[in-house]
Amino acid sequence: MVLAFLVFLAASCHDSPIGDSFADDLYVPIGTLVTASNVQTGFFDLGDPNNSSIAFDLSATGESISTTDIVVSYNGGAPVTFKAGTAVPGTVSVTFNEALSAVGLTVAEVAVDDSFRFLFDNGSTRSSNTLDVRVSCRSELAGTYNYLTSSYFTYASNCDGETDLTGTVTISEVGAGVYVFDDWSFGTYDACYGGFSGWGTLQMTDVCNRIQITGTDSFGDSWEFEISEVNGADWNFTYSNTYGEFGVVTLTRTDGSDWPPLSN
Repeated sequence: MVLAFLVFLAASCHDSPIGDSFADDLYVPIGTLVTASNVQTGFFDLGDPNNSSIAFDLSATGESISTTDIVVSYNGGAPVTFKAGTAVPGTVSVTFNEALSAVGLTVAEVAVDDSFRFLFDNGSTRSSNTLDVRVSCRSELAGTYNYLTSSYFTYASNCDGETDLTGTVTISEVGAGVYVFDDWSFGTYDACYGGFSGWGTLQMTDVCNRIQITGTDSFGDSWEFEISEVNGADWNFTYSNTYGEFGVVTLTRTDGSDWPPLSN
């Protein structure tokens, strides 16, 4: 599973005819001459740069094209040639280190959410189809885990806030590095309210092990996780929301592996 998301194809058109002269080696996009598709992986992994790569297929539309020059820019900077004379149609593989070398950077000089844009040149024209590849990290948090909730709110008379609550919670990935819980309260809503039927738009995002809660519950309240410790298979945090509810939670992996070094 991946975060990252993080790849999209952007198209734009221009009214100038093919063959116009362009100053300072800046090309105007003219139609979609070369198209990138079937993108594999979709992002450059900052957590494992030496083993990170993408791949995509090239095809031509609009006119007969057998080769194209691939150029790349970083964070909207000036494009530089990456691979000249690339066969069309064909499949292209690009490692993270190759992209870094092309724009003259090291991995230490890039950050999460930076972007590499790949463009396709054909003589005096540049295809309006581009491929954006963002820098992110792999995320693998989905699964079913044991929870222990040891201290929690006492708004209802039938829960004392001190009796340990145990059970299982399932984390499902709904997008690249985006997750939902089947029980955001880790047993406290069952103990104090007798259950709950919906969680609104609450989501948890993981970007290179940094956790953030977004959205609101069905009552319009926002939530947060305050991480206190990650120790092997145990992830310790306090959940709270703007209504004033909270719970101190230990989430334990049951698959024999450890949590990554998660933080806020």
